[in-house]
Amino acid sequence: MKTVLEAWEKGFEGYYVNMTLPMAAFINRMVNEDLQFDLSNIMLDGDRPVGINLNGIRKYPEGHVTGWNGGIGLAPEYRGKGFGKLLMEESLKAYREAGAHQATLEAFVQNVGAIKLYEKFGYVVQDKLLFLSTSEPVYFETEAGIDTTYTADLDLPIAVSRLPFYNSRTAWQTQWQSAKGGLSLIAYLGGEPVGYAVFKQNYNIQGELVSIMLYRLEVQPEHANALQVHKYLLGQVFDPGKGAVKKTVISHEGSQKELVNILTGLGFSKEFELVYMENELAPAPVPTSAPAAE
Repeated sequence: MKTVLEAWEKGFEGYYVNMTLPMAAFINRMVNEDLQFDLSNIMLDGDRPVGINLNGIRKYPEGHVTGWNGGIGLAPEYRGKGFGKLLMEESLKAYREAGAHQATLEAFVQNVGAIKLYEKFGYVVQDKLLFLSTSEPVYFETEAGIDTTYTADLDLPIAVSRLPFYNSRTAWQTQWQSAKGGLSLIAYLGGEPVGYAVFKQNYNIQGELVSIMLYRLEVQPEHANALQVHKYLLGQVFDPGKGAVKKTVISHEGSQKELVNILTGLGFSKEFELVYMENELAPAPVPTSAPAAE
């Protein structure tokens, strides 16, 4: 494991953000993101680790299988020499052997060279992903004329996967499986689910809340007052009674303009921005439906 961590740190040396992790945090990331050692690789120069790619596979109830690249990096002196191509070939080989229908990854928008490499392997940019944060309290004012008789159930993250409008085809880190140790909040109106949030609260060794991370917030597509549901859920997750702790929204789609506008209006600012890319490897299974009753 020490060699794997060394390969990670060398692979991301001088990167856009500090990717250095203590051993416990690195192991925790492997577990939380469902990354698998048997699908991943490290690159050695002699006995010296100089590169890494980390991969995971998730299988969904409808039969769809997705492979994810959770990190591909090379030591600075090995970049731009074709070694990234070798690591990408190994990743795609692992996905295909695991029966993946689709591969996904994220890259920093500034990393133009890497994005071009991924495009050569069939990846296509689908959206931008924003990491937004603030340490200020989050307040919402009730808007006149809009029904606010919402209720909410607090549950484990897996609970949202049972909602008819849950979308499993989103960025890997926003899915319920990545929120291990977290919570879900499902909003109801008139007994019908209208939206959900998946989030995690982090505490220090004194048991004090130090940060809140919002993984996913989604509203039932046909709901007439999506804006109000967004505000209701954000108000519940980032309750000002929780204090001026750091609040982070991870991997939020830039195309969801309404929610981005709400967050920036509340004082959330962009920490960094990624591109979200997909690569269709094989036809996805066609969902089967029960035969109609006669």
